[in-house]
Amino acid sequence: MPTYRQARRGKILKVKKRPINYSRHTVVKRDRRFGLQTRVFATNPWSIIRGSIATIQDGSIKNQANSFVAQAEDFYRAYQSAHETSSKPLLVYYSLLNLAKAFVLFKGVRTEYDKAHHGLQETIHPDGVEFENSFLKSYKSRGNQVNIFSDFVHAFTGSPEAAREKVYDLKNLHPQILQGHRLWADAYEAKERFIEIERIDFFHDNETKKIWMVLNIYADDLSRFGISRTQFLKEGCLRDLFHHIKSEENLNSRLLLKFEQTLPLTYTGRPSDKLEELTNLIKNRVWSSVLRMPPYRKNYAYLSPEGEKNQRLPQVMSIYAFIYYLGSVTRYRPYFFEDLLERPDGAHIEETITNIPQQFLFLIASEFAGREVAHAPIV
Repeated sequence: MPTYRQARRGKILKVKKRPINYSRHTVVKRDRRFGLQTRVFATNPWSIIRGSIATIQDGSIKNQANSFVAQAEDFYRAYQSAHETSSKPLLVYYSLLNLAKAFVLFKGVRTEYDKAHHGLQETIHPDGVEFENSFLKSYKSRGNQVNIFSDFVHAFTGSPEAAREKVYDLKNLHPQILQGHRLWADAYEAKERFIEIERIDFFHDNETKKIWMVLNIYADDLSRFGISRTQFLKEGCLRDLFHHIKSEENLNSRLLLKFEQTLPLTYTGRPSDKLEELTNLIKNRVWSSVLRMPPYRKNYAYLSPEGEKNQRLPQVMSIYAFIYYLGSVTRYRPYFFEDLLERPDGAHIEETITNIPQQFLFLIASEFAGREVAHAPIV
């Protein structure tokens, strides 16, 4: 029988009698306190990005950022209208590249871009076969040596230490792409690595002044793949934060497993003042899918086998890096891209080019806006 702890005493945190939904940007800092951040709907996320850039105070930085966004949008429109499949990855990459430069400027990591390197290099391990044994090497920005990928990681994570030099094997980046992941799993006859997080609850206790999170996932999502609760926490890189607690909650006749935050945070004023600190603990460990209908986002834990954890990237970064590889192939060896599409996992590669760019666009627009940007629903 599985072992579990009893749930900590507490109750669901509510604001104006409503539970708080998890988001990478649950709250926004006001003059004195944090307030709940609202979702914004958009059919054109480019306008959201430009609106965010308009808040930059420095005119020179604002002009640069606007120029990069204009180029990014133009490359994106060219990608959408391109007829030749092998030209699309390169157009997508240059769109993402310019968005990354604009984001770095917006976040204040850099004040200008003159000469800069991509910050990634694709090559093959000795005596290896392309794609199966390909890898990307990232380079850190140092002094006058400016590397865009390094800057982007720094701006996105808020940590210059995260932007280190590293080698990423392509075979370990490929399964980190959420959309179409089942196509990857089918091609390799592998277990799926994404486990849906049905709900992330925020609990608090007024007496102890503690606040914490509880992850809710369906028990049958683990059992159908033979994944234990311990394995879920370990491979999801969540074991340092959560532990399994007893649950009897059923949703749609399915048992929900619950994983409670092991070390709650202490608050002194309102519990909601700690929401940003809480979400910061997991936001780069959770993947999201942008939907056109409620709930507008679905969140997932990605399970990394033990030997691949050191090559794990936040969702936006793994998309960027994988698209960089495909763009490099179509720039220098377009004939090989056609071979890639004929591989057993070619359907997932094609899915990456077809649907991932729009996902990236909404995800990065949310980072610019500091709030969840959702695709306006179809009515």
